[in-house]
Amino acid sequence: MRRLLLTLTVAVASVALAQPASAQLPLKFGIQGAVQTSLDEVTSGGPDLNNSFGLGARVALQPPVLPVGVVAQGVYYFPDCAGFDCSYMTYSLAAQLRLPLPLVSPYAIAGWQWRRMGFEGASNTENGFMAGAGVQLNLGLALFLEGTVEMGNPDVPDFDTTPIVIKGGILIG
Repeated sequence: MRRLLLTLTVAVASVALAQPASAQLPLKFGIQGAVQTSLDEVTSGGPDLNNSFGLGARVALQPPVLPVGVVAQGVYYFPDCAGFDCSYMTYSLAAQLRLPLPLVSPYAIAGWQWRRMGFEGASNTENGFMAGAGVQLNLGLALFLEGTVEMGNPDVPDFDTTPIVIKGGILIG
């Protein structure tokens, strides 16, 4: 009798937690906010990227059954420019390895990132590796929170650290 109850319990749990598989392309589109942390403060009058807030977009290809996905994202930051004309934006293309669980999906993300810094009419584009970890909460809308480390920095005077970026947002699809 115990085996029958255990078997029925596992069957009911499997049916209740199952995700539907569809033939549609599992694309998700969304918006995100980002904050850069752990950067040295600039002492020579250049833009200060530490604690810069940014807004951006994200597109994710996440098959419901497979643990691997692809994420493309872009963020425009609003740095403290101390009266100067400056801009900072990042774009990345990354692979996402996740546990395809129905409600909460932890994941690791790694890929390539391009950064563009504009300062007083001159611009500098640089690229490098980025990696991190995050969690996605699937409630019809997918909410996500992730932390990434970006290797390779824009060429700014007195700026020699690797930023940690905290991103959060909503995906629809």
